[in-house]
Amino acid sequence: MKKTSRTWKRLGLQLGILAGAGLALVGGVEPSRAAPLCVEEGQCTFTKPVFLIALDYSTAMNEMFDADETRWQRAVAAVQAIVDGDNGYIQGTSMLALMRFGHDPDADQPGTTIAGDASGLVDGQKVDVPWYDVIDPDKTYFHCNGEAVKAALAAVPPPLAGAPAGIGAWTGGAMERAKALFAEVKADHPEEIGPKERRPALIVITQGVWSDQENTQVLQPPAADPAPVALDMWNNAAIPTFVLSVGDALGTAEAKGLALAGGTGQAVTEASLLGDALKAELQKIINQIEPPICAPAWPRIMFILDGSSSMLNVMGDSVHGAMGQTRWDLLRTGGIEQALGTSTPLLNGWSFATWSVVGAAVFGDDAPAEQKLLVDYAPCRAGVFHWALDPQTSCEAPGCVDPWGGPPIAWTFQTDEIEFPGPTTTVQSHVPRCDLDAQKPGACSGSGSFVHLGLELVQGHLAEARASCMAVDAPVICDAQTKFYNVLIMDGTYDSDDAAVQASLEQMVSDGVRTYVLGLGELAALPEAVEQLTMMAAWGSGGALDFFPAGDSQVELQAAFAAIFEHMFEEALQTPVDPCCSGLNCGGLDGGGETNEPDPLPDPSDSDGTSSTTGETSSTTEAPVTSTTSTTDASTTSAGPTTDTSTSTAPTTDTPTSGAPTTDGPTTDEPTTGGQPGTSAPGESGDEPDASDTDGDAPGGDAPEGCGCTSGADGEGALASLVSLGLLGLGRRRRRAE
Repeated sequence: MKKTSRTWKRLGLQLGILAGAGLALVGGVEPSRAAPLCVEEGQCTFTKPVFLIALDYSTAMNEMFDADETRWQRAVAAVQAIVDGDNGYIQGTSMLALMRFGHDPDADQPGTTIAGDASGLVDGQKVDVPWYDVIDPDKTYFHCNGEAVKAALAAVPPPLAGAPAGIGAWTGGAMERAKALFAEVKADHPEEIGPKERRPALIVITQGVWSDQENTQVLQPPAADPAPVALDMWNNAAIPTFVLSVGDALGTAEAKGLALAGGTGQAVTEASLLGDALKAELQKIINQIEPPICAPAWPRIMFILDGSSSMLNVMGDSVHGAMGQTRWDLLRTGGIEQALGTSTPLLNGWSFATWSVVGAAVFGDDAPAEQKLLVDYAPCRAGVFHWALDPQTSCEAPGCVDPWGGPPIAWTFQTDEIEFPGPTTTVQSHVPRCDLDAQKPGACSGSGSFVHLGLELVQGHLAEARASCMAVDAPVICDAQTKFYNVLIMDGTYDSDDAAVQASLEQMVSDGVRTYVLGLGELAALPEAVEQLTMMAAWGSGGALDFFPAGDSQVELQAAFAAIFEHMFEEALQTPVDPCCSGLNCGGLDGGGETNEPDPLPDPSDSDGTSSTTGETSSTTEAPVTSTTSTTDASTTSAGPTTDTSTSTAPTTDTPTSGAPTTDGPTTDEPTTGGQPGTSAPGESGDEPDASDTDGDAPGGDAPEGCGCTSGADGEGALASLVSLGLLGLGRRRRRAE
């Protein structure tokens, strides 16, 4: 116990940092973390980027944004949200600086101030919070200075104390000052090159309508337009400009043009979207470091499910249960998936699903034999159990009309290769048989509880699974220290011979595989069942454990799972883990994807909310895709005809200008040696974000896999698709060839 705790104290900080952004982007359950989050730079961490917030301090910001607050108040709240959001994630993983801007009353005289302004604007700008003290000989950065940013804004009154006019928005001058500040930070830290290069990004919060330097003209002259400066920073220094608009329609249109020129494609009007974009930019930076191979640290868990017909019955196995009342339903709706998705202090607030590779098998009768593998060991598979165990999935007319209607029901099992693809992790559905028995006409029957068949299936598969994941080209690798566990779920007594059950369980213990036994429901509390469950628990743990009882309620079942997982992970994490490692980013545990990458967000412009991003090419599926293999034989799943009704069209892929930053959104990649970044104007080919990036956002080839998701697997899904928002697109991550 103590060793595990020490391990996780060492790992806790890295876990929160290196994987937090991915979950935040896809809307999954984000782990609990202490606020504010902060990490010191060093081994196993990335070089923090420098983020500069340029805040519009013109008197136009005193106008009402809505009925309750002014534009200035909304802008200040947005900065506070950037600092405080996600338990301080952005301020803890970046170097933040704050600059306000207005106008310069005298273009020919340096050091001029604005009449009536006591906030410190000089020559049109004021750096309220710098990245470091410029007079410090070491130029040491201020880490986690978000609170300083908030304090600075709290001390600053609204522009000219709320006056309707008097300070212009010389945004072009602010852009030039930002450009100079980024150049200065680079010159002051010449050691920050190569892997240690500090990536920059500019965040402009403005009402949008800009003026000339001396505030004599609005949106004139063209030389004062801030967009060309943003374009220059993006094209020639790979500095993206993110823009939050707090203005009216005209101001938002100008803000959009600024964002488009700055490589981020679209100004946003919600602070939360700006925060998401910044977190995505951080994740891209994280992904460019060389990660460790963390997959061997993740335990492999096989759930072995009782598929006897009693799982469909209630009231002492006397009558079939209605929808939601059966133990089979309980496993599906309030069982395995929920237990794996529960966050735990043992994993520093992460869920068990983010630190395990899971599979499922089922057993039932012996004639015909019903044992089968529902899903092989794979990451991010917790969500597939709901589909595989759902009686609706296996209910097709004429054999099944109402999956909870009672006997007789003939199930049509499914093999889904579209929603759950993968040559080794294809998901199969299963439901216990619901035949009619004249002795119990109201209850489902037909499937016994020959548990030894399920155990023998898993036992035989273990050697194959270990050999497969220990191969050098395995998608999710393991090693000799990787822990394998079983969780055997029984709802009562078994029909097998004791000797056969004992032999399989004890052999797996000899092979280093512990089996946890869970007794589910009222039948598991009967004396005969308790005796068998106790014996199985002892056989499966070398005499170390008793079985874990769970009643018929979700609360009791979750408590039993929690106790099992706590014991399991206490043991699994005794092996020291690389402090760079973090958990899987499963995108809300939706079960999608072959690897540990979350699914992309749906495109809000899509009426059906569907989109597909593959990284190499982008495709839009115009019709539903259905490809399932069905069989009415309860004991086997045979290959059947595949129906593909989809019609896919691939959009034209624009190739970025040679040497330019990729154009699927802001990126901080180095310009290609020997060439300058692209110089096309906003709106021209090679400038607007799209989904055409083909090199994983790395100059000249594949981008390395980031510590936020370090299975060593070939990434087949984008971290998150923000292309639809016009913010940025994230490239695929691939494991580097070894």
